[in-house]
Amino acid sequence: MNRKQMRNRTVLLSASLLAGMAIGLWMNERMPERQELPAAAKAADEPAGASQTAGADAADMRHGHGHDDAADDAASGATDMSGMAASADTAAWAWPDGAPQAGQASTLRVTITDAAGKPDAGLRVNHEKKLHVIVVSQGLSTFLHLHPAETAEPGVFEGAVTFPSAGRYKLIADFTSADGTQQWRSAWVRAEGGGGARLEEPALAVDKRLERTADGVAVKLSFDREPKAGEAVKLAFSFADAASGEPVRDLQPYLGAAGHVVILGAGADDYLHTHAMSAAGGPVAEFHATFPKPGLYKLWGQFQRNGRVLTVPFVVEAA
Repeated sequence: MNRKQMRNRTVLLSASLLAGMAIGLWMNERMPERQELPAAAKAADEPAGASQTAGADAADMRHGHGHDDAADDAASGATDMSGMAASADTAAWAWPDGAPQAGQASTLRVTITDAAGKPDAGLRVNHEKKLHVIVVSQGLSTFLHLHPAETAEPGVFEGAVTFPSAGRYKLIADFTSADGTQQWRSAWVRAEGGGGARLEEPALAVDKRLERTADGVAVKLSFDREPKAGEAVKLAFSFADAASGEPVRDLQPYLGAAGHVVILGAGADDYLHTHAMSAAGGPVAEFHATFPKPGLYKLWGQFQRNGRVLTVPFVVEAA
């Protein structure tokens, strides 16, 4: 190869190299930058639970503190029977004087906190009270409807609770937020020792006759149709004098209503607190309810006469 040929080959190689570099730079400018995966996609690659924290076990309330378990219901898609909303508000439960002992009055402190984690100062009065606390034993044979008083700090409530027997109880905080939404939060607590024997509860069974007598008043419960899951049903309580059979017409308002009905599923899970549609007096008080799923439910109707609260329980089944 002579000198002229070598020079021509060198020029050709140089031109090819420059062209390749130019093409590479042009392609680099045209290609999009690498994008990060969405957070959800990243999380899917993490080991299960790697970025999650376990919620506090409400059963630990026997040591003096506890948190609500309604958030777990919301996470699983469960809802209560009235459609009361799961909200940003939560409840913290504490026993300032120590773990509760059966047969002895124990101080319960309930703090309703907002989305910022601060006591909610905007709770509304609902049926004469800002907070209703329902207490039931695990087998639903014990029922209490309490109203802890708000302390000097808004959103913080305290009141006395006496568990009649040793055992496990569910506490339900029922309240209304500033926007008018009715909400509930719950937790389990165990009452130990004290002055009460351990609670032995019979298994729930449907009442064959929906009739009860309380303080000389005969109370009958009826439905406008067979209760079926997911369908609204009307409950009617009728009242008569147990001795004479004459209709009772002197029932008094109780907490701003002709009556209250609390309903819980057999596992103390599904919860409804509903109020009478009619005015106080009697001889009939009507309510509406929707049972969310088939199964057994226990309900407690509460009414007032001569300044005394009548509580009548019934066990029913939804098909």
